[in-house]
Amino acid sequence: MRMIRGLVVVLGSGILGCAGRLATNPSPEAAPAQHPDVPLPTPPRLIPNVRLAGDTNAVPSFADTALIRWGPEPAGTVHVFSPHEYDLQNQAIRVRFDWARHAVIGSTTLKIAALDHAISVVPLDAVGLTIKRVTTTGSIPLRFDYDGKILTVHLRRPLAPRAHSAFVIDYETVRPKRGAYFIDRSHYLWTQGAAIENRYWLPTYDHPDDKTTWQISVVTDSNEKALSNGRLLGHHLVKGGMEWDWALERPASTYLMSVVTGKYTVLTDHWRNVPVEYWTYPDSVAAAKLGFAKTPDAIDVFSRKIGIPYPWAKYAQSVAPDFIFGGMENVTATTQNDNGILHPAWADPQYNADGLVSHELSHQWFGDLLTTRDWSHAWLNEGMATFMEQIYREESRGVDEATWDRLGAEQETISADRRNRRPIVYNKYVNDPIEVFFSGHIYPKGATVLQMLRHQLGDSVFWSAVHRYAASHMYANVVTADLERASEETTGRNYKPFFDQWVYGAGFPVFRVSSTYDAESGRLALHADEIQPRDSLTGYFDADVDVEVLTDAAPVRGTMSVIGGKGDLALSLPSAPRAIEWNKGSWVLAITDFPRSTAMLDYQLAHGDDVADRAEAITLLEARKDDVAAARAIARDAGSDRFWALRGQSLQALTAFPRDSLARAVVDAACRDSDPRIRQAAVGAVASFRGSDTDSLLTSIALSDASPIVRGAALASYLESAGDAALPLAREVMAEQSWRNVLRTPAVSVLKGMQSAAAQSLYHQYAK
Repeated sequence: MRMIRGLVVVLGSGILGCAGRLATNPSPEAAPAQHPDVPLPTPPRLIPNVRLAGDTNAVPSFADTALIRWGPEPAGTVHVFSPHEYDLQNQAIRVRFDWARHAVIGSTTLKIAALDHAISVVPLDAVGLTIKRVTTTGSIPLRFDYDGKILTVHLRRPLAPRAHSAFVIDYETVRPKRGAYFIDRSHYLWTQGAAIENRYWLPTYDHPDDKTTWQISVVTDSNEKALSNGRLLGHHLVKGGMEWDWALERPASTYLMSVVTGKYTVLTDHWRNVPVEYWTYPDSVAAAKLGFAKTPDAIDVFSRKIGIPYPWAKYAQSVAPDFIFGGMENVTATTQNDNGILHPAWADPQYNADGLVSHELSHQWFGDLLTTRDWSHAWLNEGMATFMEQIYREESRGVDEATWDRLGAEQETISADRRNRRPIVYNKYVNDPIEVFFSGHIYPKGATVLQMLRHQLGDSVFWSAVHRYAASHMYANVVTADLERASEETTGRNYKPFFDQWVYGAGFPVFRVSSTYDAESGRLALHADEIQPRDSLTGYFDADVDVEVLTDAAPVRGTMSVIGGKGDLALSLPSAPRAIEWNKGSWVLAITDFPRSTAMLDYQLAHGDDVADRAEAITLLEARKDDVAAARAIARDAGSDRFWALRGQSLQALTAFPRDSLARAVVDAACRDSDPRIRQAAVGAVASFRGSDTDSLLTSIALSDASPIVRGAALASYLESAGDAALPLAREVMAEQSWRNVLRTPAVSVLKGMQSAAAQSLYHQYAK
């Protein structure tokens, strides 16, 4: 599952997955249409080293900031895992949808087996259903109790341990609150089971710790198609329409059951001998081909990395209107939010589906093939999928892109702990286990911890451990201890401390670092203390921190072991240090207070070979708002950094400084950059140079740039800087129709905050 996060690719990575669900409990009959806003690009903000001892341009003392104040633990009740007493071995479902009543009308046959004890009753999850009858497969009525949430079926006689039974339930539900969503305006229907929503449209065992096979037969209108899990056995005309018969022949958890219906066009592809399908709207074929294009390549990358070829009979992806998540990894049949997939070619790279496609695809291994036993271990699904999304970005777009994505995950993790501090493994929620997903601890922190583990083990050993973990639990359930065990068995090392502090504990280390260089001996001494607040959730973090010292000769590398809150490292240098890259590559999740001169940061920005280190230098230099040398260093990088995102970060950082001709020249040049992301960043920066020439430049870009996204950003920037003077241009540009309203949406956001009657009139004209 991937949460919706607006732009898939902008300067800022944002939360991995999604900023949240579109609605907590959207009405099935009126799920709201959602179009992501188009914000000005915002790079991930690295936490500045805010004690600059000895600098004339020091910012407030680190200890006086709120950077290390933990947020409260989330509210809720502890939910303890409780194993059930029967095994759901197979479920066969036949269902049709009454659009006039928004009704789900179904019949389902469940085959169960008693486990360790004899049973007389079978409790099933079923919320808001009308149970018409329960019978044996021979049509003998069975007694049942139903309280609106749990359907308890009374067997005719006690079922001995390991013995089997089967029964049939006929039911319906009208206007289900969750689970099945009727989209009237387009006559598409989709179901959504995570975490516990399938119980709203069919009776089943609706928990992840039991895996079963199933068959789903769906009756649609004769001009529509139905997609479900597994293989299509066939379709045939029946009274009232067309029946589509699907069968999942390998076991999976029931929250992964799904149905999608509508007037779909099916595009066919393949990976080796596995059918790959893309289900899209008839008028969106070209956009679907573009959005789904990388699917076979991603399957190949993941099959190779994990060491387990794609494990199911087919892989289909469908676009769905008003889908409440970015995507949902229904086994063999992923449902994707159409906003996340269907983009015109010109919108790339600001809008790109590769992250969404790869995230949901990876769930076919981590989530579907291996499934968390209960939702407290949800990071094994979502953290791993976010990590695999980063891996695919690295494989397809390079290390710099992957690093940028990883930095965004780290910063969201830091922000999450400032909102609500909690461990990754967590079993506390108020109403619904889906609540545990809505933080930065499952997706970005889970991915960040896996990246740290990968860095510690090295690529080869790490992927061997992942293979051991996956191969040992195929078609089964997992808990965090299983991943820990696989790491230990692969390496022969004890990883309990690592998992205790990063997964079962909360927070992250805050390092205060000092350095001393003795020119006579050429010895550099580094000392680190952990200064984060400590309590029962957060202690000291033992960590191996990479250090690289840049000199006029060769760089010198070392690793500081921080144990019990303290660490020391001594390095012999061939010449004086020009820059000290502490936590090189940002492979340890942390924030750091490390005083370094502007000259050192300038050198780090100019000569650092890692995106993370140069990004850190930009952030620290930006804090020195009265330092001309800092401004010049950032201006140089904005015009020359080899990685587009850092050029964009530097462009934005320039707005923090007094304006000078060099900065203005750099910004003006960026407005003509071939990369639309840089032009988008530049028009956000150019407004800070308020003047007639600025107005002229922004007007020209808003009217004529090749990218409508850049045009919309330029108009918004002009409105912010010129106010009512920009309204004539706004009326002209906003009158144009554009894909997803990319011309209007940024301007609407600015107009909302303007006070004049003319601005408010224009706002209300387009706010809808």
